[in-house]
Amino acid sequence: MFKQWQDKVLTLGRAFTMDGSPSRLAGKKAVVAVTAGVPADHYTPEGANRTTIETLLSNWHATLRLCQFDIQPMVKLYGTAFGLSDEDLATAAKQYNELLASFAA
Repeated sequence: MFKQWQDKVLTLGRAFTMDGSPSRLAGKKAVVAVTAGVPADHYTPEGANRTTIETLLSNWHATLRLCQFDIQPMVKLYGTAFGLSDEDLATAAKQYNELLASFAA
């Protein structure tokens, strides 16, 4: 399935260009949404994972830049394996819904 998608989407001229001219994806909004089972302090240079989520996903960001997407702020939700409070979960859901609604505007 991915190969079929890749053949149609990640091609020169459609997804990216070599001369800097706009690709067919240029200006389309893109967002990366991530959930992590552990608390946020695990994703710091001093934390258990010794790196940030942004660093781990830098290849995604580079691909989105190459394709000239309008990259929106990354959505991150930490601590899901430890059980989020109803309030924290409701806040995260509200923020994510607002972000998705902004795409329709």
